[in-house]
Amino acid sequence: MDRIFRTWIQVACVVFGLILGSGCATKSVPVPPPVTAPEEIVVPPRADLMPEVVFDAPQLVSQAAPLSDAPLMDAVDQAVLHERALERFFAPWLMTRASLSSVKAFWGVAAYGAKQGYAENLQPYPRDRWDRLVALQNVVNYPSMVSAAIIVRNTSVRVLPSLRPFFLDPARPGEGFPFDYFQNTAVWMGTPVLVTHTSSDQAWYFVETAFSYGWVRREDVALADANFCAEYKTRAMVALRMDDTSLIGQGRYFGQTHIGAIFPLHSQLGGNVTVKVPVRGATAKAEIGLAELNSMQAALMPLPMTSRTVAVLADAMSGQLYGWGGMFENRDCSSTLRDLFLPFGIWLPRNSSQQAQAGGRLVSLEGLGADAKLAVIRGEGVPFKSLIWLQGHIGLYLGTDVRGEPLMLHNIWGVRTMLPDGGEGRAVVGRLVISTLRPGEERDDVRRGAFLEKVRGLTVLEAGSAKTK
Repeated sequence: MDRIFRTWIQVACVVFGLILGSGCATKSVPVPPPVTAPEEIVVPPRADLMPEVVFDAPQLVSQAAPLSDAPLMDAVDQAVLHERALERFFAPWLMTRASLSSVKAFWGVAAYGAKQGYAENLQPYPRDRWDRLVALQNVVNYPSMVSAAIIVRNTSVRVLPSLRPFFLDPARPGEGFPFDYFQNTAVWMGTPVLVTHTSSDQAWYFVETAFSYGWVRREDVALADANFCAEYKTRAMVALRMDDTSLIGQGRYFGQTHIGAIFPLHSQLGGNVTVKVPVRGATAKAEIGLAELNSMQAALMPLPMTSRTVAVLADAMSGQLYGWGGMFENRDCSSTLRDLFLPFGIWLPRNSSQQAQAGGRLVSLEGLGADAKLAVIRGEGVPFKSLIWLQGHIGLYLGTDVRGEPLMLHNIWGVRTMLPDGGEGRAVVGRLVISTLRPGEERDDVRRGAFLEKVRGLTVLEAGSAKTK
């Protein structure tokens, strides 16, 4: 009875409090809305970015050009090129000392020290940061070491020992992002190098590869002793056929890398292969792991040099975004060709002008008018084994379209445009494309014939005239 009375008193107090709190207004106690099923959330479709340049050509090589299984190159010539490629690949391990003077090794100080640079926030590059980087190079003690080594994960070769960028004036067309002038090149896992120097903070190695040189992060490199080099170096090499290929075996994940990376063959079963991959051991020395790859991921070098095989490999890179100097593990124009042809046993230098001049038989187009250039390209160019070169840019000749226009596979940042005030701008492309030699000319602000005017040469890949620079 007492409990019932206490409960009644508590209810009465609550009601009395509500009445007092209402004042003179006649308020009712709010009633929560009835529970209903939630409304369906409608997500509007994402609008695709409007392309700045439209290409009047299929964007897959397999659709843009006729393909064949006929050899593009004599088997003997390809074998010669393959031997040269492997010699170049392993060449750093035959070096006994640094091949570069300190002036050449540390060229970035003279090249950019007097320029107004901009940092990652696009603000003027801090002078104290620049001074610290220059001091980090420890130039007075160069070269401070000499050791064979190998890249154990994809890395960047940098002009100065820093991962942070150095841009020139971002307000100018063709400058600012993505043109980081400290970015030299990307280097894929499994690349032999010679370490010749270390930074004063011990965080960076200065390395010479067979195609580039500069600073790499120390943790991306493993020092290779004579036993490792002897076990790793072989003529039986395997080339990757897919980007973003994960290297897995022995219950371990070793890393992920791309077309253009090659590894020694350990064993083969049908179309599947087991390859040797470099691992950085507990003492920072190189050790060998074994990764298993299927026939879609990799194949024995050299791949058959046919238009069909080149097209398959090129289409595996289709649409890849532009990467200045291999930034973000993407490719620029010359690294695209380098990675594309190495699986065929064809060694190309890293720079576009060197590729044009040392990659094979160079046919000069200097001084020719537009029609004459097109006639030479059609007449002397061999589809899928000829490079079209202009200053600072290069691509692969695929043959002609139905109109007789030469087609070019190339990774390009942008097309020059004319601004209303008479200045110059860029229509951004920023990816690997197939185009004629008149890219962007569907736009009113792109001058007709501007790209074709700059074409300087046609290089036919051949063993007899190819040099190994």
